[in-house]
Amino acid sequence: MKNLATSLLTLSLGFAITSSSFAEKVYWVDDSADKIQRANLDGSNVEDLVTSGLSSPRGLALDLTNSKMYWSDAGTNKIQRANLDGTNVEDVIFEVPRSPSAPKETNKISTFTTNPLGIALDESKSKIYWTDSFLNYIRRENTDATNPELLVSGLDDPEGIALDLANSKMYWSDGFVNKIQRADLDGTNVEDVVTGLNGPSDVTLDLTNLKVYWTSFGDSKIKRANLDGSNVEDVVVGVVQSFSVRLDLTNSKVYWTEHLSGKVRRANLDGSNIEDIVNTAGDLFELALDLTPDAPLSVELDSFKARQIGRTIGLSWATASETENAGFNVYRKIGNNDFVQISSYENNSELIGTLNTSTASFYTFVDNSEFKNNELYTYYVSDVETNGTETKHTELAQSVVYEIKSQVVDRFQLKQNFPNPFNPSTTISYNLGDNVDVSLKIYNEKGEFVKELVNENQSKGSHSIDWNGTDSFGKEVSSGTYFYKIETESFTRSQKMILLK
Repeated sequence: MKNLATSLLTLSLGFAITSSSFAEKVYWVDDSADKIQRANLDGSNVEDLVTSGLSSPRGLALDLTNSKMYWSDAGTNKIQRANLDGTNVEDVIFEVPRSPSAPKETNKISTFTTNPLGIALDESKSKIYWTDSFLNYIRRENTDATNPELLVSGLDDPEGIALDLANSKMYWSDGFVNKIQRADLDGTNVEDVVTGLNGPSDVTLDLTNLKVYWTSFGDSKIKRANLDGSNVEDVVVGVVQSFSVRLDLTNSKVYWTEHLSGKVRRANLDGSNIEDIVNTAGDLFELALDLTPDAPLSVELDSFKARQIGRTIGLSWATASETENAGFNVYRKIGNNDFVQISSYENNSELIGTLNTSTASFYTFVDNSEFKNNELYTYYVSDVETNGTETKHTELAQSVVYEIKSQVVDRFQLKQNFPNPFNPSTTISYNLGDNVDVSLKIYNEKGEFVKELVNENQSKGSHSIDWNGTDSFGKEVSSGTYFYKIETESFTRSQKMILLK
């Protein structure tokens, strides 16, 4: 008797997709090239973010809550912002006529600035603070272009600014009178913190250890003191014209720019182990740090496989963890054509995700389409978060050459179940070389009988049967290793399979 049997070529790979990289970035402004750049904290992967429309960018601050970066531009007298990747550049604060009696623009910001330098953000109240070294004041305004306020006026050359929101204080450097000063956030109670300095140009705060750091442009140092100005000490010496300093307290590092050398550098907080992070040959002013690790992948896809099963193609994949995973979509392409979605969790309950889990989950999908012999079919899946975000796992795409050949099945064979591991069901396939009585039974790893799937006379040829992970009483069995055993008068064979829930 001739029977239709199947053979296949499967290009299958197993991958683990985990989030071992981090989003920690260092951002900086380059005055000579008129652009904003960023890199990983170790200096790798330098990226241009904003490369047009700038003219002497100086200050820089990050709003990580809203994924925005703000910068001051002394050449255009503006404070601008964009997404952290540099897209969607927009004006936030810009110059309007300086006469108090002149009408103010109403389509954007109602205040004005000339030569803005340092900027700082109060993300919790959506406020932006900045220094103006030409008009010698400190101002603030809502980031939605409302409520402009003059906080401190009559200064000499305010440059860097930093906020202590816990104590409602702002600190700034003044390079002309050589001071670090502070005031309440509303501009009252101005006081000197450290005096007698040599060209301080930027200031930053360590609110964990109650320290204020600044760059001392005149004597090529980075220095620090207690927040009340006591205990002044050198941190790093031999700094070449540094305009900015920032802290990574998690890793006990201090970062700074060196203006003329075009470098971003770092050292330990005690000043040891100085490293060049970035060498741009540019003219660098302020920098900012994003020390927030990447959010974990919504789905940690551990494996993806495709396999021809009879006249169908079966897909199986496993996840190591899931976060807000609504479900999966299945994509397929035929030959060199484009991928199209062929199934979705929205209309196929087998593709619904587990939402949140830190344990392994297993999924299967069977494509019952009409296939052409010797045609190449390629598949991948995407996961969809509850907020609608879709992540396509194209890097794990699997291809199957579908083949159907007419041949005589003249031998007995027990095949590996698919999928394996599985949850909640798997398919067991076998060939019979003759018309025989067949028994197919399931045993646990202790050798105890679980269930009999087949006990009948069957014809010569290819057969398959599903096991849904239940015992003889219909009760779901636990996770673990199981064995399936086929017996005929002349043939006995067993295989191992794993049920994981």
